[in-house]
Amino acid sequence: MKIIAHRGFSGNYPENTLLAFEKALDAGADGIETDLQLSRDNVPVLFHDDTLKRITGVDKKPREFTLAELQSLDVGSWFDSAYKNEHIPSLDELLNLCKARAILILEIKYTPSTYKRLCEEIERRIRDKGDWVEVSCFEDCVLEHMHRLNPEIRLHKLVDTAETLQHSDFETFYSYTDYFDIDIALRPLVMTTGLMQRKKVIFWTLDIEEVDEEMKAGLYGIMSNTVL
Repeated sequence: MKIIAHRGFSGNYPENTLLAFEKALDAGADGIETDLQLSRDNVPVLFHDDTLKRITGVDKKPREFTLAELQSLDVGSWFDSAYKNEHIPSLDELLNLCKARAILILEIKYTPSTYKRLCEEIERRIRDKGDWVEVSCFEDCVLEHMHRLNPEIRLHKLVDTAETLQHSDFETFYSYTDYFDIDIALRPLVMTTGLMQRKKVIFWTLDIEEVDEEMKAGLYGIMSNTVL
């Protein structure tokens, strides 16, 4: 079973920082998951929230700032003052850090006005890295656009509702995707459908949950903040 570090080793280090990613690699994670948004100057950056407030105290959106302005912000002190020098990384920095030592799963954060440009900027950077870089999203339009840009990129459909799983054409509709990344709260439903015998399923986010039964049923992987 694959162990994927959710936002890096985020249980022990500030999420989505180069430090959290490096510590996940050092711990032997099979993969790293992170979140991508677009800066004002159209650079893919790694940040989860819609605004910067929780992490930096600045109540504005990442796309209101250039890369240089974003990287001047302290994104470590909210976690621990020892990490005050951590900055918001660019996708380029993560690619240079990882260099195929683990699978990267890049979750595209959906913004109607910018998602196509973000997809295009990501595809340009990863088109020759398809053996170790993959893309995920909740939004179908994003996955479909990325698939049109480059059908060779492996895609993850993020699922957090029972309605999605119970749709009669679920597997057929998402036949162009390679993985289903599913909220752990839905695992009883997943078990009853036999989905893990047919598709690669990754549960998120697990820290203390036991998945022995799911592993026996064919679970491909888990995302965790701490289990590395």
